[in-house]
Amino acid sequence: MSTLSQPKTSAGGRPRGTTAPQSDAVKRVREKMGISQEQLSRELGCSTSSIAKMEQQGRLPGSGALRTAFEKLAKRTGVSLEIAA
Repeated sequence: MSTLSQPKTSAGGRPRGTTAPQSDAVKRVREKMGISQEQLSRELGCSTSSIAKMEQQGRLPGSGALRTAFEKLAKRTGVSLEIAA
């Protein structure tokens, strides 16, 4: 007898291993600026491990000030943060 298992989901409700449409925004902004994760972390005022985690997990900064700073960088570099419909 076999049992069907439910797909595992991430905290955001997406199946594990998938990311949101804007998932690579942090990396795209960083690469467009031509800077390292460490340099971006200094620019945003967060830890290098936070930048690495955002890139690996396909997340955008969540807190107010950090999110606002990142949105300004994204706008400056021309990287869209809009979720594709």
